Amino acid sequence: MCDPTPIRNWLIAAFVTLIVAVAAIGAAIGFNLSLYYTYVAPGWMLVAAILVGVSILLIGQAASALDVFCKCAGESCAGVCNNMRNTLNASRVVLGILAATCVAGAIPALIPIVGQFALWPIAGSLLVQIALIITAIVFYNQLTTCAVRPPAPR
Repeated sequence: MCDPTPIRNWLIAAFVTLIVAVAAIGAAIGFNLSLYYTYVAPGWMLVAAILVGVSILLIGQAASALDVFCKCAGESCAGVCNNMRNTLNASRVVLGILAATCVAGAIPALIPIVGQFALWPIAGSLLVQIALIITAIVFYNQLTTCAVRPPAPR
């Protein structure tokens, strides 16, 4: 039987990395509200960009594990494999854009309070991206059932 567990593990790692990236942006938002510690906010935005980049790599690993699984499972999982592959590819594209946005968001983060107008939308976009990862986990659950072969008739 084909084992989809590596896909799940890579997706969970990407999910956790994105949660930490949102927390880093939250720190940047908090520091940007301060008049004395605003200079720290761009560093947190760069940390978030790095974490988003790591998440892109982790989703790439999930896509590689998906390819291995789909070759093993064959035609019985073709539809679910295509859905999962499309979700992972879309996720990587959006995360690439968000990583660039995090880097660009480091500049307005230097301006006390005004940087909020750039930081909040980035944080919201990452939260939407987390929902896309949750969708991939739903497709993973479908992968676990499509590869199970029914018992042979007696």
